[in-house]
Amino acid sequence: MKQQSTKENIYSLTGFGKVFRFTFMQTLKNKSFIVTAIVMILMMGMMKPLMYMMTKSSESAKQRTEASLDNVEADNLIVYNETKYQFDTAMESVPDMGNRPKNAIKSENVKFLNSADSTRDKLLAGLGEKDILVIITPVGTTYEINGIIADDSKVSIKSLDRATEYVEARFKAFRQTQMKLDENALKSLASGVTTGSVLSEQEYKDEKNQTMSAGEYNGLVLGFSMIVIIVASLAASYIITSVNEEKQSKLAESLLVSVRPMALLMGKVLGMLSFVACTIILGVCCAYISELIMTRVMELDLSNLNQGGVNFAIFTSHGVKGMIIQVVEIFLALCSFGVLSGILGSACGKVEDQQNATTVVTTITMLGYMGAILISMKPEYATLSALVPPLSFFTAPAAYIGGRVGLEILLLSFAIQIAILIGLVILAAKTYRNLLLSDSSKPKLSSIFAAAKY
Repeated sequence: MKQQSTKENIYSLTGFGKVFRFTFMQTLKNKSFIVTAIVMILMMGMMKPLMYMMTKSSESAKQRTEASLDNVEADNLIVYNETKYQFDTAMESVPDMGNRPKNAIKSENVKFLNSADSTRDKLLAGLGEKDILVIITPVGTTYEINGIIADDSKVSIKSLDRATEYVEARFKAFRQTQMKLDENALKSLASGVTTGSVLSEQEYKDEKNQTMSAGEYNGLVLGFSMIVIIVASLAASYIITSVNEEKQSKLAESLLVSVRPMALLMGKVLGMLSFVACTIILGVCCAYISELIMTRVMELDLSNLNQGGVNFAIFTSHGVKGMIIQVVEIFLALCSFGVLSGILGSACGKVEDQQNATTVVTTITMLGYMGAILISMKPEYATLSALVPPLSFFTAPAAYIGGRVGLEILLLSFAIQIAILIGLVILAAKTYRNLLLSDSSKPKLSSIFAAAKY
C-alpha cells in the first residue's frame, strides 16, 4: 500500500477566506484607517473644485498685475505698433491704478504710436537711458512683442519685462475688440502662446509625441505618487503590526493549525487591498459627482482647468483606460509592499523590532517617491524610471498616460513588477511559517533567507 505524503503544500490557501474577512473588518474598526480614507476621498472629490478656484484666482491676479505699470521704473514707455490693428484714442488712455510707487512710470509718459506716426529706426535712435521701447510686430497671422532698452540703459530687466507684459495685455484686449470675436474665439485667443524652451531636434520630436505639458505631467506624477506612498505606508504599518502581535501573543501558532501560512499572509494583504480599493472607488465617485455639479448645475467651464501642481483628480482626468492602468499599478504596488511587510513583520522578535521593519519598507517607498519626483523633471529618463523598481511603482502609469513611454514599455514594466511580486510570494511561502514560529530578534535579510532553507 502506497504511503500518503504528509508534506505540507507551502502554497496552500486553506483558510484564506477567514483571514481576508477578518482583516477587512479590522480595518473598518481602525480609526486611523477610517480618518485617512475619509481624507483621501474628500481630497479626490474636492480636487477639481479647488483647482478651478486656484486657476481662477491665479488668472485674476495675473490680469491685475498685467494691467498695472506699478512695478515699471522708467521715465518713458513708447509702444510702437506695426500691425494692422491701429491704436485709437481709447487705447492711448492709461488707467490710473491709484497710489503707485514713487519711482513708477507716470501715466502721462506712456505713448502709443502707430507705424504712420514714426519709424522704428528713429525711435531706437532716440532711446534714453531711462526709456523703454516696446515694438508690436506682425508675424504671419499672429504678432510678436519685443521690449527694447538702450545699451547704456538704467532700466532693470524686471521693469522691462513688466512693461512688455502690460503692453501685451492691453494690445490683446484692444485686438479682441477690433476683431469682434465670439465667446469661443475669445477663449482660443486668450489661451495665448507659451515659449521659453530650447530643444534639440530629437527633444522636439519627442515632445510632439507627448500628450500633456510638463506641468500637467508633473502634477500627475505627484498626485499618483502621493496616493501610492500613502496606501503603501498604511498597509505596511498595519501588516507588520498585525503579524508581530500574532507572533508575540502566540496566536500565530493557533492559527497555523487550521490556516496555512500563505493564506494567513495573503489574507492580510488582500484584505488591506480591498479596503484601499473601496476608498479609491468612493473617491472616484465623489470626484465624478463634484464634476457633474460644476458642469451641469453650476455650468462652469473646465476646459482650461490648470493641471499644474499636485492633481488628485487623476482617476477621472484621463479616461477609463487611464483609470484602469493606475488601479493595476496600485494593486501591484500594494501587493508587493504588503508581502514584503509580512515577511519583515514575521522576522521581528519583539514589539520594538516593528519600527526597524517599518523603516525598511518606508525607506524603499520614500526612495521611489523622491526618485519619481526628481526624474519627472527629466523626460530623457522616463523609460528608465518606468522599468526600474521601486521607481516604476510610482512613475510607470504617469509616463504612459503622459506620452513619455509607449504601451510596450508599460507592459514590460508591469511584467517586471509581477516577477518581483512572484519572487516575494515564493520567498514568503518558504519562510513565513518558520519565521512566525522562530525567536529571531531582528528583521535581518540573513535570518529571512536562512529560514527559506528549511
